[in-house]
Amino acid sequence: MNGFVNVLKPVGATASDVVVCVKGVLGEKAGHLGTLDPGASGVLPVAVGKATRLFDFLTDKVKRYRAFFTFGKTTDTLDSYGAVTQTTGLVPSEEQVTRACQALTGEIMQTPPAYSAISVGGVRAYKLARSGQDVQLKSRKVTVYAISLLRRQGDAFVFDVTCSAGTYIRALARDVAEACGTVGYMSALIRLSSGCFDIADAYTLNEVRSLGQKCLLPVSYVLSDVEALCLPDQCYDDLDFGRYVACAPFEGLKKVYCKGQLFGLGCCTNGRLNLKYYLKNI
Repeated sequence: MNGFVNVLKPVGATASDVVVCVKGVLGEKAGHLGTLDPGASGVLPVAVGKATRLFDFLTDKVKRYRAFFTFGKTTDTLDSYGAVTQTTGLVPSEEQVTRACQALTGEIMQTPPAYSAISVGGVRAYKLARSGQDVQLKSRKVTVYAISLLRRQGDAFVFDVTCSAGTYIRALARDVAEACGTVGYMSALIRLSSGCFDIADAYTLNEVRSLGQKCLLPVSYVLSDVEALCLPDQCYDDLDFGRYVACAPFEGLKKVYCKGQLFGLGCCTNGRLNLKYYLKNI
């Protein structure tokens, strides 16, 4: 049994809780494709069986969020679950927030929150932060494709955010507030999509439990926009045994077929086909 389950994660559940549920229902190994904080809800794709081989291919996909930022105070975790560390009472205008969002759109350098799963000397940053240590994380390059202000609700502002994998929405709330001369935190978060997985098609955990295998999407679901490369029949044994196969140069990844069978996703390196993701018999 191989494929994907598009889970609608509820607030309070961890990504690991979701994986345990899917494993228990389908009886196969599983792994989530990009974590989602316990306080957040929304799309959490789970790979099942041999589909877990595509983990690296799928985690680096564009994400969309509905985010709620509250200004005028902040917390140590930069979300509503942390302890308040600073209060200014200063809530920016919609015009100020819009300008700040424009400045933070595009390729930016972002410093992850201290309370994050990033490893520092082999220890998760959030564990160090919880123990009272001063955690200093290096800034890294992320891309915010769009951040649109939808409406204001008192001290909170509601946004739609489209961004690259690795972007911390909590850090974005901090940075928008800082650009407006105040402090802020992420008061709520819903992931609307992760790559090709959309919230409109997601299953609740109760639906996963009741529907079981009916929730499973085929491996081909995540490969629909990948161009195909069909090799001559005589290449079959070479592909099957991992031997050298010459190919014309091409960019990126392609679905590699031979004798009508999908072998995997491959790239071209110095005129040689390199199967980065082996998918035969899935």
